Amino acid sequence: MLLGICCIATALSLNNSITQKDLLVHEAKTLQQNLAIKERIVQSFLSNPDKLKELKGFDKNEQQSLNFINTYRDNGINVLVYKDQKLHFWSSAIAFPQNISRLKEGPSFQQLPNGYYEVIKKTSDDYVVIFLIGVKTQFGIENQYLKNRIVPELFPNNSLDLASFTDKDTKEIFNINKEYLFPVKLSEEYSKNIYATVQLWLWIVGLFSICLFVNSYCKWLANRGFIYSATLVLTVFFFAFRLSDLQFFWFNHQFNLEIFSPSIYAQSEFLPSLGDLLLHVICLTWITLFIYVHRGKYVLPKWIVNNRLAGILLHIILLLIISSFAFIIDDVFHGLINNSKINFDITNIINLGWISWISILILCLAWFNVYLITNIFIEITKQLNFSNKDRLILFILLLTGYFIYKLIDDFNVFFLVYALLLFVIGWNNYVQKRQFSIGVFAILFLCIAFLTSLKYIKFIDLKERNNRGGIARKLENSDDPKVINSISSFELRIPSDSMIVKYFKDPKLIKTFNFNNYVTKKYLDGYLSRFEYKIFAYNSQDSVLKQEESVPISKYKDLVKSGAFKTPETIYSYRINDTFGYQDYFGIIPIFDDKDLLGTLVIDLKSQSYDYNSHFPELLIEGKLKSDEDFSEYSFAFYKDNKLSIQSGKFTYPMMNTEFKGVVDKVEFKNEETNDYSYNHAIYKANNSKLIVISKEKMPYVVRLATLSFFFLVFILFGIAVYIMLWLAKNIEDTNAGWFRINRYLMINANKILYKTRIQVSVVLSVVATLLIVGWTTFSYIKEEYLKQQKDSIREKVRKVQLSYEKQILNTGAIKTDDEAEFEFNKFADINAAYLNLYDIKGNLVLTSLRKMYDYGIVGKQMSSDAFINLSLMQRSEFLNPTEKVGEFTYAAAYAPIRNGQNQTVAYIGLPYYANEIDYQEKIGLFINTLINIYALVFVLIGVLAVFLANQITNPLTFIQESIRRTKLGQKNQPIIWHRQDEIGLLIKEYNKMIAALEISAAKLARSERESAWREMAKQVAHEIKNPLTPLKLGVQLLEKSWKENDPNFEKKFASFNKSFIEQIDSLATIASEFSNFAKMPDTKLEKLELLPVIEQAIAVFNSSENVEIIVLNRTNTKVMVLGDKDQLLRTFNNLLKNAIEASEYKDKCAIRIGIINDERQVYVEVEDNGKGIDEALKDKIFVPNFTTKSSGTGLGLAFVKQAVENAGGTIEFTSKIGQGTTFYFTFPLI
Repeated sequence: MLLGICCIATALSLNNSITQKDLLVHEAKTLQQNLAIKERIVQSFLSNPDKLKELKGFDKNEQQSLNFINTYRDNGINVLVYKDQKLHFWSSAIAFPQNISRLKEGPSFQQLPNGYYEVIKKTSDDYVVIFLIGVKTQFGIENQYLKNRIVPELFPNNSLDLASFTDKDTKEIFNINKEYLFPVKLSEEYSKNIYATVQLWLWIVGLFSICLFVNSYCKWLANRGFIYSATLVLTVFFFAFRLSDLQFFWFNHQFNLEIFSPSIYAQSEFLPSLGDLLLHVICLTWITLFIYVHRGKYVLPKWIVNNRLAGILLHIILLLIISSFAFIIDDVFHGLINNSKINFDITNIINLGWISWISILILCLAWFNVYLITNIFIEITKQLNFSNKDRLILFILLLTGYFIYKLIDDFNVFFLVYALLLFVIGWNNYVQKRQFSIGVFAILFLCIAFLTSLKYIKFIDLKERNNRGGIARKLENSDDPKVINSISSFELRIPSDSMIVKYFKDPKLIKTFNFNNYVTKKYLDGYLSRFEYKIFAYNSQDSVLKQEESVPISKYKDLVKSGAFKTPETIYSYRINDTFGYQDYFGIIPIFDDKDLLGTLVIDLKSQSYDYNSHFPELLIEGKLKSDEDFSEYSFAFYKDNKLSIQSGKFTYPMMNTEFKGVVDKVEFKNEETNDYSYNHAIYKANNSKLIVISKEKMPYVVRLATLSFFFLVFILFGIAVYIMLWLAKNIEDTNAGWFRINRYLMINANKILYKTRIQVSVVLSVVATLLIVGWTTFSYIKEEYLKQQKDSIREKVRKVQLSYEKQILNTGAIKTDDEAEFEFNKFADINAAYLNLYDIKGNLVLTSLRKMYDYGIVGKQMSSDAFINLSLMQRSEFLNPTEKVGEFTYAAAYAPIRNGQNQTVAYIGLPYYANEIDYQEKIGLFINTLINIYALVFVLIGVLAVFLANQITNPLTFIQESIRRTKLGQKNQPIIWHRQDEIGLLIKEYNKMIAALEISAAKLARSERESAWREMAKQVAHEIKNPLTPLKLGVQLLEKSWKENDPNFEKKFASFNKSFIEQIDSLATIASEFSNFAKMPDTKLEKLELLPVIEQAIAVFNSSENVEIIVLNRTNTKVMVLGDKDQLLRTFNNLLKNAIEASEYKDKCAIRIGIINDERQVYVEVEDNGKGIDEALKDKIFVPNFTTKSSGTGLGLAFVKQAVENAGGTIEFTSKIGQGTTFYFTFPLI
């Protein structure tokens, strides 16, 4: 408790003491220190003449230049070397200053096209060396790859941002020379810092410590008999904790964690986020575990135990409660899939994020609660006077009633498997007495996995159908966000384009300037290249500027009036509404010179085909407009008047629609299965003439089986993890626990592992190890082979492009870089289905098919430095770089020289393959997922096979074990019949020889033991008889002497001697009775009896004795029925109580405590006294017949006790301390 309060107090203190200003100072200091490290590296080059000379020679020494690039580029340090104001070397093509003469000497802070840099300039002779240290990226497009933030190489935390003049709370950053560079401020994500992380962990540790304290207090209450109060306190504590958080959202507001975001998951006010659901389940699990641990202490009222009708009603109520948990899990699972954006595609395991695994953990905990609660209810019902047959009949009757109801309502196999799950748990409790069985737990995990996979498939299919229905409705008139992004972009840029304004102002340019090519290459490349487009220019009077363009502008204005849809997030663009299955847009863009209207530019875009799956570099797609929907697994068909207009995807649709019938404005689903394929079609009838079909291949049965095996494996691993944690918690909680004790426990129990279990573990581990080795080897091979194929494919493609472009140069005579040349270059790239860049021999970009990349300044207009060094300096015929990087986007790029007819290099062509990383991840991911799913299924099958094989191998051993167990001395033992001449046969042969020899030895031993026993008995009887005979003889002699001497006191002496004689004769009778009773011990009459009345009968004999107090602590939760001899057990407890009282005679009060407790299998009885104890040297002889520590007695009492307990199948042990007392421990098996 103290630890929890201290942790929370520290967290609150940190939160209150560390202000945003303190955090800003700390983070800014870290950034400045990181920047200083990079500056010192730069200064080490610029201040050292030798290193400066080395920099100047980078353009001639390829080895030194490559070493610099490999060492410093990934660290965010780049260098540019100019000679005579011309660029000679660059370590990265990421950014270049426009005019180096305007840069001041020394360090300065500059904004370049793609971000902010600390620029350090050094002029030496006719050389200018410029170092660029990246500070912040600032791309014109922002998405998952291009993020505007302080570069991670400089400051990995995302808690700072560059400040502007309007920001108030800022901190200035200086270089190592104390010169001001730039200001910073806290970013919107400033909460994700080291202090917030420390506070979070302090809160977690603090709350966990408080929970442990409350749990310990409740455990203390439970151990003192206040079990219901303990349960109530714990439940109220956790409910108060969760309700307060739901009311005030203090945990989420404190840390703003992603897991508490309703955008990920939200179902109701009680389940507003995934984090809340996780905490709910953890709290419920904690309460359930507490009840489960103390389940034996919940005692039913006597009126329920003794009333059979009440017992039946209790069974029914508990079964209904357990059954209701199936519906709760159903609802939670449904919410996790349908009310969330969680990736639950377990067929693609490699792409499951931590949020997905948290959701799977919640499912595991939910099923764990079902298992615990079922066991708790079963333990409670054990107190009722019901047989297992009665319980089974009641269970079957309820199941039959529900089965009939579901047949009428909505039959599914879920509830039958759930009933099987409950039956297996009940069987393990009622029949097997909770004995561990691999078979039982395998069935248990299989049932849970089957139920989970069944619901998973159902809910995933339901969600997918709902999504498909929504897509079908949107496809009637839908806008592609990628298209909207591109249109919105050119709308903003065209009116301010000086070249376009000049074209409208100067009539001479109409004849000399290729206006259409200019607009096409600058604004309609990239994603819009999938459209067929027309460009029309009109003057201020709406007349065409070129006479050959005969389309009047009134056509487009009429379309606006007649109902064309305004395109969202655009100013001048519209979508034509009668293009079913197509996306046709047009934009009417006015061109102004200041405020004077110069004319109008119309861009008409006509979709070539409906294709949402067209490929375009994700690098250039604005993140906020990127669609979350994945259409790659869908096929589309658009029917107009039952005629196929457009189709897309793998499925082949009929030209005339005779199969797909729908209802207007309603989505219906239809299955189509053949020997070749199995599809599900979503049919949406927009109106009587328009129909949309979206088809998806149904989940194959192999995938369904892989889903089952995945959940089966997950639940097994979860079960193992829970068992280990609970075992550690139990052992660490012990006051004597420690790592030594745990290790000793493991070593001892390792020797107790069954041979069968060892075979099973060995088989499973051998197969698993083999599969892992084979899987890893296969994965490595496939990975390397695919990378090699990918590289070969790119090389082959760049060679074809190289040869084709060289032929084109031979035809045209030279490389041109005018507008017409760029237009032709774009066509050349389209023909080769590739993005291409052309560089001159100095590495400068001259032509590109992806102008947008350079117009936005995402990269500089220079060739990759690695490629330029390899092709120009090292004179290689080609170069492939598989890891070129822009922002966080990695792609492959191939380069090759372009030669003219004289075999002279006149340019370099580059082929960036932007899809290589995506293709690689998809194919490798598909392979890994397939491998994991197959291996999960194999693991399940191997587990089953291991159990079968182990049983087959160990069956002979079990048979031999049973034969050996039945082997007894003194009786006829049957030999084992085995027909195989194998190792088992040899073992059995030796066993048969052994029992034959054993019979002879047993006869000899029995005769010897009988003789020895008779000798010992005779000696003991003689000794015991001599004891009273000696005083008898002496008395007779004295009496005879008195008689002869006429002693006057003869009569008095006679009376005294007579009394003594009677006492000695009684002693002889007692000795005879003791030996007679001991001799009768083998005549044991075993019967089923209740142990407590026997103990109470023994107590009643001695409880009334003076100065004797007997306390009974009965902690049993059911009737304690054992198999024993009632008379022997009664004499056992009589002997113990008598011995305890005699051992305490020297004390004022004899205190005897009898404790009784039970578990599922045994009852434990402790008899503790406060007597004088037993000496350490005598403990080994205490149960030996004829041994006694008293001056009188035969020494047969405790020997009798031990034999009586063993006759009842029990055990007896004791501990004793001199002067403090003795405690006897009994264990009896329950029946």
